Amino acid sequence: MEFVLVPGPMVRASSLEPTACHLERLGYRIQLPDVLAHRHTPPAWREWTSHLAALVDLSPRSVLVGHSSATTLIADLAARMPCRCLIMVDGEVPPSKGAAAPIRPGLRELIESLARPDGTLPIWSRWQGDQRREALLGLDILACDPAALAAFESELPIFSVEWFDDVIELSKWDHIPAGFIQTSAIHDHSAAQARYRDWPVVRLDGTHLHPTLRPAETGDAIVAMSNRLIQNVDP
Repeated sequence: MEFVLVPGPMVRASSLEPTACHLERLGYRIQLPDVLAHRHTPPAWREWTSHLAALVDLSPRSVLVGHSSATTLIADLAARMPCRCLIMVDGEVPPSKGAAAPIRPGLRELIESLARPDGTLPIWSRWQGDQRREALLGLDILACDPAALAAFESELPIFSVEWFDDVIELSKWDHIPAGFIQTSAIHDHSAAQARYRDWPVVRLDGTHLHPTLRPAETGDAIVAMSNRLIQNVDP
């Protein structure tokens, strides 16, 4: 079994590196694609999966793990390439098929209010604006180590407001076994939707940046969820 860990576009692959390292120490093969590693500007949302596909080597044994807005990306990737199952970590549950935006409409309204005159946005960590939201995300914990916060923020890309108006047209993907790991109260609604679809759901007591801040717990939950999904398919 191998894991392909896919970060959301706003936070880069380094946000999943601690969890990737934990899984490697457990003996698993890991792929951690970083679409922005060799690009100065983010590709369009609808093109993101094509860039991912060029960076990964999937097989029927691959477990796709998507964090944050990458939940939609792994659903799109799974409809195009072979994989064993999907694990969505603290993100939206995408529609079974059809148009999927990068963020929810309410967040789209928020970021429009943050845009500069040229339409560009602050980096993702500066979108929040209140202590409660920062605590849910885990940014307050990250800020306890100024060097770690500076390193994290130095990699965050700049987006324009218009980038978020794009959609990915998903082909049907929900025949593939999937599970949901919730790490923050931000995604109570996503966990409820996953349960409605009869997916296994695990709740970790943490923040949205749990894969960065609590990698061992996150990695162990990913392994346990993948074993559960595989056993349901291959009893």
